[in-house]
Amino acid sequence: MRGRWLLSLLGSLLFLTACGSEDKPPETGCTGSGGLGTLQLIVTGLPNPAAAKIQVKDSHLTRLQEGAGELSWPQGTVEILPQTVAPFQEPVRTAYRGVASSSSACVRGGERTEVTVTYSPIASSGKLWTSNGSGGTAPLLGFASTLLSASGSPAATVAATTGGADGSAFDKEGNLWVVGGTTADPPVLRLPASILGSSGQKAADITLKGGPLEGGFPRARALAFDASGNLWVSVVFNNKIVRYTPDQLTASGSPTPGVELTGLDGPSGLAFDAGGNLWVAFTGSDRVARYNASRLTASSTAAPDLVIQGRTPGPVFADLRAPSGLAFDANGNLWGTFDGTFARLTPADQQGSGEVTLTPSVLISLTVTALPDGIVFDEGRGMWFALRAGEFGRFGPDQLLSSGEKSPTTVITSPDVGYAGWFSFYPAPADLPLYHRLPL
Repeated sequence: MRGRWLLSLLGSLLFLTACGSEDKPPETGCTGSGGLGTLQLIVTGLPNPAAAKIQVKDSHLTRLQEGAGELSWPQGTVEILPQTVAPFQEPVRTAYRGVASSSSACVRGGERTEVTVTYSPIASSGKLWTSNGSGGTAPLLGFASTLLSASGSPAATVAATTGGADGSAFDKEGNLWVVGGTTADPPVLRLPASILGSSGQKAADITLKGGPLEGGFPRARALAFDASGNLWVSVVFNNKIVRYTPDQLTASGSPTPGVELTGLDGPSGLAFDAGGNLWVAFTGSDRVARYNASRLTASSTAAPDLVIQGRTPGPVFADLRAPSGLAFDANGNLWGTFDGTFARLTPADQQGSGEVTLTPSVLISLTVTALPDGIVFDEGRGMWFALRAGEFGRFGPDQLLSSGEKSPTTVITSPDVGYAGWFSFYPAPADLPLYHRLPL
């Protein structure tokens, strides 16, 4: 008797498992005849509606619908959660944010329920952004992706007058965080994505000041987000790198950094690798260094875990000087700018601890006189950087495979550019270890 009861219970469980959520009772407040209904998702605003990604969920079931279409769904209330999407485009994608005509919908058995999801481009996306020094039309310039496919002399798509703009980094929502260019500007400011679609005066909605960010010059130099959304800032005059948590980035103020790396020597460019380790360019000591991820949760005055001195090939060795910008490519190589020379540190070069001296496997010099600061990799795995006054350029991916003196494959000579400095894209390519990357 007991065996038959257990078999009966097991059969019931197997039946419920096979039926899944389609046999669950109707949700309270969404009444009808019961059973399955149809949820019709309509997509507008995308160049290709098939690129849409929409999460549909209730208390029992979650599905990701790609593109417009119909879903059979058990009677009840469902949530409609459009995902931000960025279809492939070179050299930089445009990101679209979706809004549903109703954030929740009632699906009734035997009936059709329609929900329209309208996508709109995120204004800061689809552009190459560069800080712009003296002689230009505005401190921050954005060039649309369509202007960057070949050499030319285009005007900037967006010329934004801001509270200065030097080092920069995007957050996941497409807001651009920049360093104030002068002592009259806030040390760190946020420009919301929504205001970066047109030229003109732009007001920051969040500013950070006080504490280690002020008291000398030069102040903040470069910015980088880690995978948890903490913002890291290199501050040159006091030889520190400081960290602000996501909670500290929600409003203007003078927050106390949760982490301070102190006793440094001219910290400049910052970059996080796929393992969460922080890499720093020390302009003052001509070194590139790594802080292990495990050491980035508390203040520290200890030396970095790895310090690399770059050197040119023999027979006459010379130290690589004044590293500035840093960026990882899709293969995990760390690239840095050294007083006009681009150096590649392979994943093998990045291992170990202590102080090491090595000759990078690839060293590229420019055929023009230039001192690039920031570097950034695009969707085609090319690298963008500053050239002479009024110019910036791109190395194609094939040019990055070998050493030598080279000319960029693409040169943008714009009347709006004074001296380009630091560069940013939104969204970042999906294969880069950047906080603001988006999947394809």
